[in-house]
Amino acid sequence: MKTIYIHILNILAFIALIVFNLFAYLGMNFTPQNEPYIAEYTFLASFYFILALFYYLQLKQTSLKSLLVIIIVELLLLITWSHFGNTLLESLIE
Repeated sequence: MKTIYIHILNILAFIALIVFNLFAYLGMNFTPQNEPYIAEYTFLASFYFILALFYYLQLKQTSLKSLLVIIIVELLLLITWSHFGNTLLESLIE
């Protein structure tokens, strides 16, 4: 499989994550809390870790079928993490 498609797909995902995280970061500035934002910042940074991990896995694949499976698993993990990750990290870190 040509890696140019993998690079383009991951660059688009990277841009989407930057936009999402900028809105989330700006939203945190308008809602001040008494406690520090350690879990929230870790939560936002974890998206880039997940993207980097799956980017590495995508580059190791040779067939289109396995690449599609990895992309679907990545999307499901990102969606699940975006819904439940912040509360999980708050209970663990703060």
